Amino acid sequence: MASFVRDDPECRSDVVSVGNVHLRSYTESVASFPQPHATALLNIDVLTSTSYKEVTFKDVTLTLEIVSPDGAQFVGYSERPNYIWGVPSGASWDESTPGAPTTRLRVRSPEGVLLSSRPFDGLSYWIAVSGLPDGSPLAFRAAASASRVTATAVSCSLQIKDLHAGDRLTGYLA
Repeated sequence: MASFVRDDPECRSDVVSVGNVHLRSYTESVASFPQPHATALLNIDVLTSTSYKEVTFKDVTLTLEIVSPDGAQFVGYSERPNYIWGVPSGASWDESTPGAPTTRLRVRSPEGVLLSSRPFDGLSYWIAVSGLPDGSPLAFRAAASASRVTATAVSCSLQIKDLHAGDRLTGYLA
């Protein structure tokens, strides 16, 4: 059964949060799309509290790192939305190779509203995963950040454990 734990149990984030995690099976529909092909699709929302419902945030980022299984990677896929894909490059992020397979990923939207008119409906990122054997759970770390003109807000870092295709963790997680 899927679960999560905050890296720092005392951490509380009042502005930006990771939430609504869902993993589902996926089959690449474009055979000519660069390998490795995705076998699962991960959906994660970056959320804010209702106090910031009308605020447009800048540089909304979601940073992910696969913990297990070995061989699993974040990969591009033919239906990928138009967010900016970044892979580690020393102490920064290289955004020049969209879709490059990696175990550490930062996706970024230049701006976005983090809470729609529906409760718990944030800015959604859809990220493909390759190398996840059928029936195997995915474990990964996640953290989100977003800026406003007057402040930058950061979520608590957390680890998602035992997420199987079809599993969901809803609401504000960290």
